[in-house]
Amino acid sequence: MKDSRSHKGSTFKQYRVVVLAVLANLVLWYFSPDRARISIGTTGSVFREMLMILPPVFFLVGMLDQWVPREVIGKYVGHESGIKGMVISLLLGSATVGPLYAGFPLAAMLLKKGARMSNVVAFLTAKAAAEVPLIVMESKFLGARFALVRVSLTFVAAIAMGWIMEQLSRGWSETSSDSTSPKPAK
Repeated sequence: MKDSRSHKGSTFKQYRVVVLAVLANLVLWYFSPDRARISIGTTGSVFREMLMILPPVFFLVGMLDQWVPREVIGKYVGHESGIKGMVISLLLGSATVGPLYAGFPLAAMLLKKGARMSNVVAFLTAKAAAEVPLIVMESKFLGARFALVRVSLTFVAAIAMGWIMEQLSRGWSETSSDSTSPKPAK
């Protein structure tokens, strides 16, 4: 009996954002049906977009997980990779395209395979703020100098955030509910 309650609690915890979104839309529907229709339409549109993007991402990440040995990940972006690992992470983040949430499964797989926390944070930061198509558009509208300075500052911030996250993650529990919880940095 206790196990089933524990499982129900973890299921709710896993889907709490979805449950909260549904509840928020129900409350909104009660007070403002017109706005609720817009909100539900937007939610449906985002959900459809995610259904189009995430399955191929999961497939590719699964293939990488099976084909790329842990040692290779460790060598290039692991704890001993040094500055080379940071540069690879920043470039990989900049080279990928698509929404930021498409990078999360790859980041989780990298952590699982032994990537350094600072490198994974740098990858996600570069993905969010320094993708090549974004830099090209930024250069066109705001000038190449502006784009270069901003991207350089983004990379500096990504390195700093990575270092901070690595320090903070040292105290994180290894018994986290997910299998991709970061391992303490060496």
